[in-house]
Amino acid sequence: MSTLFANGFNIGTDISGAISDSYGDVIPFENMGNLMSIDLTFDMHQLKVTPITNGGKPIYLSVPNGLSGSMDFTRFNGGMTSMFTALYEAFYGGGLLPHFSIMLAVLNRSGTVDEYIIPELVFDTPDFGKFTGIEDVTQSLKFSAPTVIATGGAQTLLAALPLTGLLVP
Repeated sequence: MSTLFANGFNIGTDISGAISDSYGDVIPFENMGNLMSIDLTFDMHQLKVTPITNGGKPIYLSVPNGLSGSMDFTRFNGGMTSMFTALYEAFYGGGLLPHFSIMLAVLNRSGTVDEYIIPELVFDTPDFGKFTGIEDVTQSLKFSAPTVIATGGAQTLLAALPLTGLLVP
């Protein structure tokens, strides 16, 4: 397992990771707050083509179209607020709009660890939470990205699928 995840897993024993920006900054999840949940959804673009040939029988395709997700934190140190304050200052002061990557390590029940990178990610709609008298403050980040890359761990279930040089008809 990479040294990036040496501090352990912080959603029960399931997942750990970090956020990095395009300038070399790496922010472990635990610096953002207590990570309570992470949700990733593969976005698919559904296509339906009705050809004139073959009796007009429709052809259906589901084409990968990026992914989206969110992370929920319980605030304990203001790390998430600090990150977005710096991002706003970088944008308004210098016009910078960095892309991010999320690195994830998922601990499986079998004891194996799968590792993933979600590159070229952008954050949208950060929620800094509702501050009340006696409750925890829940903060959330939504994000979108073009792809996810498996960097270690699980073997592909589609081992015979040619992944290079393949053209979609």
